[in-house]
Amino acid sequence: IRDPWTTAVIIIVNLIKMPAVAVILIGVLTLTFTFLFFVLVKPKLLKYNRNRLVEKTAISAFIIIFSLGTYTVIAKSESVNPATLEMRYNCQLQAATNLIDYGIETKADSKLPGRHIPFRDEINISLKQNTPGKNYNVVIIVLEGVQYKYTSLYDHKNNLTPYLLNLAREGAEFTHTRSSFTYSTKAIFSLMTGRYPSATFELPETLPQKQPYASIATILEDKLNYRTAYFLSAKGEFECGPGLVHNLGFDKFWARECLPGTDSYIGYLSSDEYAMIKPITEWIASDSKPFVLSVVCSVTHDPYEPPRWYAPAAKEPVGRYQQAITYTDSFISALDSELAKMNLKDNTIFCVLSDHGEAFGEHGQFTHEGMGYEEALRVPFVIRCPGLISGGTKVSAPVSLIDVVPTILNLAGLEVKGAGFDGLNALGLIPEDRKVFFVGGMYDAPLGYVEGKKKFIYEKASGQVYAYDLGSDPLELSQIKIDEPKKVIDEITGWHKAHILELDDNRHGQKLFFGNWLIKWKKNVARARYQKSPELAKQF
Repeated sequence: IRDPWTTAVIIIVNLIKMPAVAVILIGVLTLTFTFLFFVLVKPKLLKYNRNRLVEKTAISAFIIIFSLGTYTVIAKSESVNPATLEMRYNCQLQAATNLIDYGIETKADSKLPGRHIPFRDEINISLKQNTPGKNYNVVIIVLEGVQYKYTSLYDHKNNLTPYLLNLAREGAEFTHTRSSFTYSTKAIFSLMTGRYPSATFELPETLPQKQPYASIATILEDKLNYRTAYFLSAKGEFECGPGLVHNLGFDKFWARECLPGTDSYIGYLSSDEYAMIKPITEWIASDSKPFVLSVVCSVTHDPYEPPRWYAPAAKEPVGRYQQAITYTDSFISALDSELAKMNLKDNTIFCVLSDHGEAFGEHGQFTHEGMGYEEALRVPFVIRCPGLISGGTKVSAPVSLIDVVPTILNLAGLEVKGAGFDGLNALGLIPEDRKVFFVGGMYDAPLGYVEGKKKFIYEKASGQVYAYDLGSDPLELSQIKIDEPKKVIDEITGWHKAHILELDDNRHGQKLFFGNWLIKWKKNVARARYQKSPELAKQF
């Protein structure tokens, strides 16, 4: 239902490869359905009133057209009222508008002055006087939707992520890391740039820019001559992956569509992460220069399905989720073993973290959008760097995904203090009064910040603000009173308005990226299609 075309391709390809099995299956199914239909069910022809059918169709068409028009007027309204909120949250209207556009922001948001994120030639960063003496390779593994409590970092006895725990013992663990935005594309943008993404539900991060932003890839390429690659086990067409990767400045992009066949596909979105190991190691071996390698794992994304060869799928979602987490942990182990075989382990900064968490009813909510609770925000984050980080290091101060780039660049020998990052070096001094901001990832989603052990959450839709003491109440069961609620609201809304990227509604076009990815964009929407045929790709 979610991706019928891909599902049909997988089935057809497998039937072609196994003609004998295909004949048997199709033959048995044909006989079975014929018997059920004509012998058991014996359906009668449906009788209906033609005029009544035309009348209902016309009324339905009118309702759809009227609703779309009303949605455009009300949802973009300056005011916040019950009608506005209902129109923004209504799932039927969201489904209808998604057929012609991807999301919509409020008129008030579109009038904000906008925010500028520096491009690769606009950042001021230099080498430190005392550099490591060698160029460390950088490997960043991004997990999809892994909640901190579902790792062995939280509980050493649960054995869900033994290799992640081993990495923490060999390097540093940041025990209170939070996602900047509980939405994958935006979270990845922030952890690759050291800056907050656009604090809206639109995806300007995927609209192809004339040149990439200043990111971990562009900075290390420009300053230290690194080569860069981005591997994604999910569909690249999902949320215009190549557009995001182009804007991040990676030289190579690999996604599920790049697989030679569909055998490794898992569900509507993911693929077997082990299928990435060969192309990754081949890319590493193709050049002797130091590299930045980003690997984004997606099997832990819903519907949480590990490959069949790994384990029979559990019946309940939370059971499959745990299986997928353990499977991905084993993939990390396998990839790290390949690096060791290539004698790269001792000169590689190896970083593993998640883009956001995942909820399973802890506060009556599921998945990760539209909430400000720890199950959606708190994520695992570990770094191993032999010779520069002592094993067993623990950082308990609140940190964010925006701290990943400054931390890695500092280890690589670059001075990050004057570079203007939103984040900071998480292995350095972290101010006690630092505020780590976050957005809950949908229209009018909760947003707020963590300061020390206190979390402040502002519900934009209702106008309410509340807080939790995470030190005495880590499960967030009891809200605490806020002495100056207006001050907190002003601080959160001020941050929110200052972190909206300006969108140029007049931009449109199409271009081929990374050799095979055709991206078309119009206004604030970008879509990508994989051009499998080189001849077809040459046309663009």
